[in-house]
Amino acid sequence: MQLPPAELEPVVVEKPWGREIWYSGVEARGESRVRSAGGSVPLSRYLREHGRDADVVLLKALCPDKGDLYMEVHDAKWEVYVVDGVDESLRPDGGAMLLGANQCRRRVLGEEFRTALLEAAQEAESDGTKLPRVAGFLNAVALRSGDLVTIPPRMPHSLLRGVRVIEFQTPAFERKILAASQPVTTQNGWDSAAAVAAMDVDLAPNVRRRPGTGEATRTADFTIVALGPDASRVVPPWSVGWVQAGEIRAGDVRFGPRTAFVVPAQVELRASNDAWALVAEEFGANAARSCSNDDVKERDATGRA
Repeated sequence: MQLPPAELEPVVVEKPWGREIWYSGVEARGESRVRSAGGSVPLSRYLREHGRDADVVLLKALCPDKGDLYMEVHDAKWEVYVVDGVDESLRPDGGAMLLGANQCRRRVLGEEFRTALLEAAQEAESDGTKLPRVAGFLNAVALRSGDLVTIPPRMPHSLLRGVRVIEFQTPAFERKILAASQPVTTQNGWDSAAAVAAMDVDLAPNVRRRPGTGEATRTADFTIVALGPDASRVVPPWSVGWVQAGEIRAGDVRFGPRTAFVVPAQVELRASNDAWALVAEEFGANAARSCSNDDVKERDATGRA
């Protein structure tokens, strides 16, 4: 008998800048669970019992209500943010994040851009009042609810206070901290020199409005596919999904608004007439045909179709 999709139960992880809500996380700091007809079990046990020997795409919510996230760079990890909301009491001028190198500053400084950035970061680590100078080397990008942001490896970035996002990411913990406005609790000090050396200063920000039915955003590790009203799609095993609005059905199994789920076997998902959901399909497995009205329209990490 084919194993049906199952709901992911979150675990909350406190952070200096707020909190993360892990829906498919497996770490010493916390582990998500899976709820199915057989009850609730830790995600790692569920994966192991059903023949999976690797983590699935990591799905979590970022809720920075106390401060900004670290300015950081990843060597290999991909991240895709979907803006879940903006707290107007914290950000009356709208949502924003730091994303990519500031090209105006780069043109002015030329070959000295990295040197100047590193000097600014090192000064800020010893004197926090100088942190805005570091932020000035990065782009400040405006965000609205529903925006989708693709963050490839080596792109410096920082989500700013008051902007909530749902994040799909490569399930790996690796980062280099360029600078931080909050205490760093998982390591001693920043990684400014390594972060500056690793960052790709040519990467341009990729922010676009909420994707429509069948639109897909591909990274090197997974593809995010949007399901809108009345859409249906056959998804491959070990996909991970998030229901923002409406309902997603798989046979007799139903997932309501603000629910995360995992798909252990290939299955057809059907959306209600008021639904909007996102499904992360592992790269290489996303050849499953869409059963919606239009074929999937894929975009790469630069936003090109």
